Amino acid sequence: MRIWKKTVVYRSRDKNDWMKAQNLLIGEGIEHWPFASEEAPMAGCGIKIHPGKFWSSQDVPSVIYRIDVAVEDKERADSILAGKVQPVRSYGFTTL
Repeated sequence: MRIWKKTVVYRSRDKNDWMKAQNLLIGEGIEHWPFASEEAPMAGCGIKIHPGKFWSSQDVPSVIYRIDVAVEDKERADSILAGKVQPVRSYGFTTL
């Protein structure tokens, strides 16, 4: 059994772009782990201030879409996704 250390190759708030990235990786035979999760609220006690709505004048979706791949496949996955889907920023997430 092969045990993988995983790393993020894709992060976005755009579901259609996320699905496109998954299809590109599937087409090249790269095993990947897609996730969709809601962004954590900034405050406790039931306030639930959404960070995207707090810092932006736009209505930013609260779901973050992510794709992980094995560390060994990162460079290959990056080259497959480069220029075909939204780039992943070093700090923060790409937004609509």
